[in-house]
Amino acid sequence: MIIGLEGFGSVWSTRVGSKAERAAFYNTTGIITDGKLRHRSRVFGQLRFNEVGGFNPKQIERNIGRVFESTGRLDQGSRSLLLHHLSNGPEPPDYYLFAVTSDRTGALQIDRNGWKSDGVVLLSLSQVREQQEAMVLMPAHSWIRGSLGRFVAEPFTELPWRAFFRLMG
Repeated sequence: MIIGLEGFGSVWSTRVGSKAERAAFYNTTGIITDGKLRHRSRVFGQLRFNEVGGFNPKQIERNIGRVFESTGRLDQGSRSLLLHHLSNGPEPPDYYLFAVTSDRTGALQIDRNGWKSDGVVLLSLSQVREQQEAMVLMPAHSWIRGSLGRFVAEPFTELPWRAFFRLMG
């Protein structure tokens, strides 16, 4: 599976292995509550990056727009993906990864039918009252609906491995 990175969740953790293994970096969603960033998982899922796979942990934002090959399962029992290495070249991905907050989309009503189009995968969702942060995997031209409207993953014409998150009404 090919994943184009357009955002990350707020929570990062690191596991340092032996010299041969190097480090692994984990990303998921979180919410600021009582002045601290905390896990408040309603749906738990995470991304894992290995240092040897081309992920740049020193400047996280430089990974936005990069395309990774991944392994993992996206079923109800496991929402964990290993983005094990950079793709050989920029190519249109199977999914774009977006991190969204309720400030941008309004509340996501994930318990209701019609909150997302077919093919969209909710990887992780943290929530405290009405405040939410979600990581969603979205195929090109798919959508999610928050209380502020419907948002579409729209690929850039000239850079099809990149997409933007457009409010469609």
